[in-house]
Amino acid sequence: MPIQINRSHVIAILIALLLVVWVVSGDAAEPDVADRPLNNQETSFKVGYEVFVPTQKASNVRISAHISANRSVDVVAEINGKVTALPLKRGAHVNQGDTILEVDQRDIPAKLKQAKARLEQRQLETASVRNLYERGLTNQSAIASAEAELAEAEAIVTRARLDLEATQVKAPFSGVYDQRFVELGEYASVGQTLVRVIDNATMLVKGSVSENNIQQIRKGTEAYAILPDEGRLDGSIRFIASSADPKTRTYAIEMEVSNTAVPLFDGQTVTLFVPQGMVDAYFVSSSLLIITENGGLGLKVITADDIVAVEPVSILSAETNGIWIQGPTGEQRIITVGQGFVKVGDHVNAVLLHKEEASQS
Repeated sequence: MPIQINRSHVIAILIALLLVVWVVSGDAAEPDVADRPLNNQETSFKVGYEVFVPTQKASNVRISAHISANRSVDVVAEINGKVTALPLKRGAHVNQGDTILEVDQRDIPAKLKQAKARLEQRQLETASVRNLYERGLTNQSAIASAEAELAEAEAIVTRARLDLEATQVKAPFSGVYDQRFVELGEYASVGQTLVRVIDNATMLVKGSVSENNIQQIRKGTEAYAILPDEGRLDGSIRFIASSADPKTRTYAIEMEVSNTAVPLFDGQTVTLFVPQGMVDAYFVSSSLLIITENGGLGLKVITADDIVAVEPVSILSAETNGIWIQGPTGEQRIITVGQGFVKVGDHVNAVLLHKEEASQS
């Protein structure tokens, strides 16, 4: 009787034979594989870089600032009384001593007249006592008493005269009558703010500089400011604070404006630039910037040994398609592809990219 061989059995036998052949061939090939360490090319992460050649550009310490008048004074009421006259309009130019506002004099002129009469009386009485003393008809105590009453009368006259002068609120210096805080007929109390006068003959640019840049600025240094409408103001640094603001750790700085042909307004926002000379600058994409360990900005670069390093940088200026940075010098191999996958000190497989390749990546 013929032996019946199941088809599935045949397939199983064939698979077993193939396994045997694979195991035998593997053992035979194993001696041909030599144990060796992998080289850097095989273990390093691949990154793309571009070679950036620096361009000489002007470097500046850039400071957010504002326009400020040289002086701004709020004039307060020195006596109580009703506002009786406003001879000038706000915004008018005033000279030192011009009357800006008047307060009701009430009985002050009469008090001054009375005080002057009393003073004259005291002067005559004092002269009489001195005459008697010289003739030996009175003593030193009488003279002292008369002179004390005379001094009191002089003080009363002075006080009445000052009160009368205080009814005429005058400009403390030449400038602009900028604000009024009371209306005609309003009662003003001593110490109440009445008007504001601004000295706009000299305008200042005021800002605050960080402690990282304070050493780069000197008093007398030529500087300039740019207005929101791109207008330029030239001047020189006239003040640098010696102590920092305890809250912001920044130092107050002032530039005196030398060209006042452009209309300026107190409080106007500007950007102050303090030139630092020419430096090596690089035009890069802002996406390449990283935050360094000390909180500054940096770029990941590749050294000559293909090691990842970080170059601290600062921003010179910004454009629509990139930024100008400074910090490094000379040609730089800047990582443009894969920088997020490597860290400082890593050895990388560096691949030079052309501008087209980098933009496509």
